[in-house]
Amino acid sequence: MVHPGRILGVVMGLVILASIFMLPFINEPPTTLYAIARPLLENIGLIPSMGDQTTVAYAYIIVISFILLVVAGVVGVFPLGTGVLGIIGMGFITLAPFFLTPFGILQPVWGLGFYAIWFASIISLGASFWHGRPRKQSSQ
Repeated sequence: MVHPGRILGVVMGLVILASIFMLPFINEPPTTLYAIARPLLENIGLIPSMGDQTTVAYAYIIVISFILLVVAGVVGVFPLGTGVLGIIGMGFITLAPFFLTPFGILQPVWGLGFYAIWFASIISLGASFWHGRPRKQSSQ
């Protein structure tokens, strides 16, 4: 029997993938995480020549976080992996503006996708510890 945590992990993995590709990640302008990361992934060799060090560092953080979050969504059958990878990827995106600029000047206005990925990652991490009812052992 499949424990309920795995089923919930698969569902949360699908929520993460849907949030990456369909929900607005930032609100001004409404843009998905995929739309933000795609040009960076297509021109990854040009990132070092993008300008100042803050922009380059933020671009690399977006690329790394995008890859971690896609992997988190794909490995939904392993809810611990989904939760941990999702939290690490979202932690990078959330904390980067505060470490790269004084007072978090780069802090965007987060959209529904940002919060949905955080929610799904935390729920998936919790689901990894949910094993359902213990089976009764028969004594012979």
